[in-house]
Amino acid sequence: MIQCFRFPFIMLVLALLALTGCQSAPPKGLSAEQIAVLQREGFTPTEEGWAFDLSGKVLFGSDLDSLNAASQAIVERIGKALLSVGIQGVRIDGHADASGKAAYNQQLSERRAQSVAQALVGVGMPAQNIQTRGLGSTQPVADNRTRAGRTENRRVSIVVASY
Repeated sequence: MIQCFRFPFIMLVLALLALTGCQSAPPKGLSAEQIAVLQREGFTPTEEGWAFDLSGKVLFGSDLDSLNAASQAIVERIGKALLSVGIQGVRIDGHADASGKAAYNQQLSERRAQSVAQALVGVGMPAQNIQTRGLGSTQPVADNRTRAGRTENRRVSIVVASY
């Protein structure tokens, strides 16, 4: 009698195991809503995720590491938009122009990234979810031989990972 129930029981267990294997894992990456907000705010896709588009860059004055009022407002707007769609973490890359010594530019770029991080924390982004790094003058986007080019190179990039 027990053997009569063994086969159906084994089949039931196998069917349940097969069904649990069919359940899909939660989706990784960003949702359509998150991507739409990133695009609206001026982020563009890169190999490392979504980066704040250079057309809306956060610029710093020569030898300055604090945000001016206009840049502060941009960072706060971006932070609020990211938080509104559940993006709770970013990486901030600080940059400098090629004026001055490399070691100083490295430190300056790190302080610039920290300034942006502080502004994001101010709008509610958890500090532990913000990674900062200074890249010095290693990644210019414009010619450092011109005043306009140096101005373009004094910036930060805000990157949202897409995984």
